[in-house]
Amino acid sequence: MSVDTYLKGKDTSEYLRVEHDDVEVLVSPVMARWSEQVSLGTKGTLFGRRLDVEVEHEHGPACRH
Repeated sequence: MSVDTYLKGKDTSEYLRVEHDDVEVLVSPVMARWSEQVSLGTKGTLFGRRLDVEVEHEHGPACRH
């Protein structure tokens, strides 16, 4: 999975938007099409917080991994 935080000039109208509190994650149309569920969460420690995005899908003929 790749992460892109620079969205200036990009068309994100087709992206699935997943929100958690004040954080919004955009999921690409290809990933959203093959996904059954997208979960967004945070894990906190004494030294900071981490964002976790989990995508679940069924393996099938179109799956390439």
